[in-house]
Amino acid sequence: MKENTLVFELILNIGLLVLVANLLSKFRLIQNLLVQEQRSFKSQTLLSVIFGGVIVLSTYTGIDVGSYSLNTRVIGAMTAGLLGGPIVGLYASLIGAVYVYFFSSPQAFAMASAFSTMLFGLLGGGFYPYFQRGKWKYKDLFLLTCFAEVCDMVSLLRFTVPVQMALNTILEISVPMIVMNAVGILIFISSFNNVFVQQDLERSRQLQQASELMKKCLPQLRQGLENQENMERFARIILEETDWAGVMVTNKNEIIADCQRETSEQLQPEAGIPDIGVRAMETRELETMYRVPHSSTWYECMKDYSLVAAPIVIREQAIGCLIVWVKKQWVFRQSELELLSHLVLLSSYQIALAELERQKDMCRKAEFKALQFQVNPHFLFNALNTVSCVCREDPERARELLIILANYFRYNLDYDAYMVPMEEEMDHVRDYLELEQARFEEKLVVTYDVPEYMDIRIPTLILQPIVENAVRYGMNREGKRVVSICVRETADGYLVQIRDEGKGIGDDILEKLRSGQAIGNSIGLSNVHKRMKSTYGEEHGLRITSSGQGTCVELHFG
Repeated sequence: MKENTLVFELILNIGLLVLVANLLSKFRLIQNLLVQEQRSFKSQTLLSVIFGGVIVLSTYTGIDVGSYSLNTRVIGAMTAGLLGGPIVGLYASLIGAVYVYFFSSPQAFAMASAFSTMLFGLLGGGFYPYFQRGKWKYKDLFLLTCFAEVCDMVSLLRFTVPVQMALNTILEISVPMIVMNAVGILIFISSFNNVFVQQDLERSRQLQQASELMKKCLPQLRQGLENQENMERFARIILEETDWAGVMVTNKNEIIADCQRETSEQLQPEAGIPDIGVRAMETRELETMYRVPHSSTWYECMKDYSLVAAPIVIREQAIGCLIVWVKKQWVFRQSELELLSHLVLLSSYQIALAELERQKDMCRKAEFKALQFQVNPHFLFNALNTVSCVCREDPERARELLIILANYFRYNLDYDAYMVPMEEEMDHVRDYLELEQARFEEKLVVTYDVPEYMDIRIPTLILQPIVENAVRYGMNREGKRVVSICVRETADGYLVQIRDEGKGIGDDILEKLRSGQAIGNSIGLSNVHKRMKSTYGEEHGLRITSSGQGTCVELHFG
C-alpha cells in the first residue's frame, strides 16, 4: 500500500511538471528562445533561469520517503540540456545543484544530490545534437533517463555517509524513481513538440513568403546595385510584404535606398552606413544589434528598434548590405532572421547572374569590335590599287567601286547593332565580293543561290570572314577562285553554305578551331565560331567539311 501511495504521489509531481511545461510552451518568448540556433548570452541566461526554476520546483515538491526526498529533478535538469543545449544545461543544473545542496534535506544526501543534478544537466546537454528539434527517439530517451537515475544511485552510495543508510534508501526508492521519472521525461518533453511543429510551419510559410517576395524583387536586381531607382523599388517591395519597420540597401560606401513606415521616425541618410552594416560587410555574416549605442549617430532615430544586417556577397566579396529594423523585442524571431538570410542569398545569386550576363554581353561586344577592326591592310591596298587601275580605263566604274568600298568600310566600322537583318549582311558580302571581282576579274567566279526574302536577324559581320577565307584559299587547279553561297530555309531557321574549290583546310587547323584556339595570325574564323556558339548554343558552331577538292562551311541561324 505504501508503494502504491508513493507511485501516486510521484505521478502527481510529474503531472505538475507537465502542466508547467504546457504553460511554458505557450509563451511566445519561450518559443522564440527554444528555436533559436545561435542564442545570445541574455537568451542563454533566461533559459537557464527558467529551467533552473523547474529543477527547484521539482526538488521543493519532493516526497519524503524515510530519510530521503523522492523528487523529479532529473526531468528539469535533463530537459534543460536537451532543449537548451550544453550551456543552458550547465547553468540550469548549477542553479538546481546550489538549491539542492543548501536547502534540501537531509544534509547527508545533499552532496550526492547536488552532484547528480549537475550530471543530469551535462548529460542532457551532451545529447542535445542527437535529440534536438523535436525529433525525439523516445526509446533512447527513456534509456538515457534510466541511466541518469542509475548514476544518481551510484552517487548516493559514493557521497553518502553512512553507506548503509544510502543502500537502504536505494533499495526502497530505486525502481519507482527510475521508471516513473523515465516515463515522466517523455511526457514532459513531448509538451514542447508543438513549439517545433510551429517552427516547421513557420519555416514553410517563411520560405513561401521568401519565394513570393523574390518574384517581385528579382526584376529590380537585374542591373545590380547601381540603379538607385530600382533599389528604392526593391526596398519598398520588401517593406510592403513584411512587418519590418524599415529597410535600407547600401553598397560598400553609401546608402543607396532606404524606406520606412510612416509610423517610424525618418532616418537621416547623411549619417552614413550604420555600424552594423559595416560590420556585416567586414565579416560577411548576418549581424544583429538589439540596442544601438548612445555614441552612434543613429541612436535617436533607432533607440526603439533592433537592427539586423545581412551582407550581399559576390565571389566572396561583400558588395553591399541589406539592413532591416524591427520594433524592439526581448529576442529576435528566428523566422525573421531566416527570411532575411534567404532574401539576401537569393538577391546575391540574382545580382551575380546579372553580372555574369553583363560580362558575357561585354565579351560578345569585345569580340564583335575585334572583328569590326580586323581590317586586312592588304585588302585595302589591293582595293585602292584596283580602283586606281580602273580609273584610267573606266572612270564611271571606278566611281562605282569607290562607293562600294566606302559602303563596305562604313558597315565594317560604324555599325553598332549586334543583330541585323540577313539581307543587310548579304549585301555587305556582295560589296566585298564586288571589290574582289574587280581585282581578280574572270579568275574569281561567284555564284549565289539566295532567297529574295529572308525573315531573320543574324549577328553582324558573321558571313564576310568566311567568304573572305574562301576567296583567299579557294583557288582550284585551273587557277580560278570559285565561291558559291547557298541559303536554304529550314524548319527552325536558315542554313547558309559557303563553298570553295581550294585544297582544303588542314586537320590541325580544324582541331584548333574545335578547341577554341586562335588560327595563325587571324582571329576571323575562330571568332565567328565562338560568336555562333555564344549566340545560338554550343551545338551551333561552324560545321566544316574539307578535302582536297574544296571546303564547305555551314552556318545555321535559328
